[in-house]
Amino acid sequence: AVAGVGLVVAGEGVRKLAWVTARRNFTHSIQWKQRQGHVLVRHGVYRYVRHPGYLGFFIWAVGTQVLLANPACAVAFALITQRFFRLRIPPEERALRSFFPEYSAYAAATPTWIPFVP
Repeated sequence: AVAGVGLVVAGEGVRKLAWVTARRNFTHSIQWKQRQGHVLVRHGVYRYVRHPGYLGFFIWAVGTQVLLANPACAVAFALITQRFFRLRIPPEERALRSFFPEYSAYAAATPTWIPFVP
């Protein structure tokens, strides 16, 4: 149970840190058009993690099941959220590359830390 609490708190912390760092650049939906004032955030947690909000959700989701001592669901949550982000991130990054010429270099240098999501 302690490990689960640690994962839930850590995941939520990473997600909130992403939100606070990115401020109005953080949204819950993929942006297909660049909004006025939209900038590429590369400081704070974004210096170490690409898509820290997604990583935080991944850790939190798995942590909820570890907390409940439900190993089958912990594995299922890990697989399902990993698949979700593996499908969601590529189109989002295509949009980001079209907004920011420097995004490709940022992406190459900054991992997502989500298993099997480059």
